[in-house]
Amino acid sequence: MVKNMDQELISSLIKAGDINKKTQEYAKKFIKPGIELNDIALKIDKFIREHSGNPAWPVNLSLNNEAAHNAYNPEKNHILTDDDVLKVDVGVEVNGYIADSSQTIYFSKKHEKLSEASKQALFSAKKYLEEHYNDAKICDVGEIIENKIKECGFKPISNLTGHCLGRYSQHEAPSIPNVKNSISIKFKDLDTNFAIEPFASTGSGYVREGPDVLIFRFEQDKAVRNKDAKNLLEEIKKFNGLPFSEYWIGKDLSPFVKKFALRELLKSEIISAYPVLYDDKGSYVSQWETTFIITKDGLQDIVNILDI
Repeated sequence: MVKNMDQELISSLIKAGDINKKTQEYAKKFIKPGIELNDIALKIDKFIREHSGNPAWPVNLSLNNEAAHNAYNPEKNHILTDDDVLKVDVGVEVNGYIADSSQTIYFSKKHEKLSEASKQALFSAKKYLEEHYNDAKICDVGEIIENKIKECGFKPISNLTGHCLGRYSQHEAPSIPNVKNSISIKFKDLDTNFAIEPFASTGSGYVREGPDVLIFRFEQDKAVRNKDAKNLLEEIKKFNGLPFSEYWIGKDLSPFVKKFALRELLKSEIISAYPVLYDDKGSYVSQWETTFIITKDGLQDIVNILDI
């Protein structure tokens, strides 16, 4: 368990969590209708680095029926409107250890209940873990989340889950579903920190991959002939296996040349892609997420996203 790991690991996680919370507080203050998504992404990345952390992935800025994986995209910008529902999913890495959180930002009163559905689901899961962390199982939390979201009149997204986090790894087994399941693993037996992230939807409660791909991840090292792809690969390796944005790399290449080089790396299965994930057209999705560790003193929420 985390409680048996060295103090340096725990200290790194606590620091990552503190930076993550400060980043989310900062985001909540400046994100308003009329601001461009790209400006939000650049400001958040800069804020994390200025506070002695590193972005663990490109900040996800998923809009409306998008549930995840929308990110910085200078070729297809969006200006926030009063009717938008924005999920701000932030990862902060310190010494390879990651704190993960998300909040939903909205501007119209009509979206308040949707945001509260996922927020209250996270609150209920957290409360249960705090009171029963010696015995709480993954299946217990999944049922709590599903029941709370349905009680609020929405659908939990069944094919998106919470997850464990490893060193330089944003998703580790086991997953933590947001619906009833049969995973009887106890949280106290997990050997890493973990994130719980309920999604509530006005749509089907099931997401699909869309055509846009803005986030990638290194998978394996292979020989590649294309010179530009080879140079990109050397840049990509510096992220230590964590996800990266197309726009973080190859700044000396034209957009066309860079896209061709990325296609070569994808074709060779050197990198993998994370397409934007959508629920039904016209629907809205909310998300709230925080990261926990279990120490000798019990369960600890290292981001405390519910307090912002």
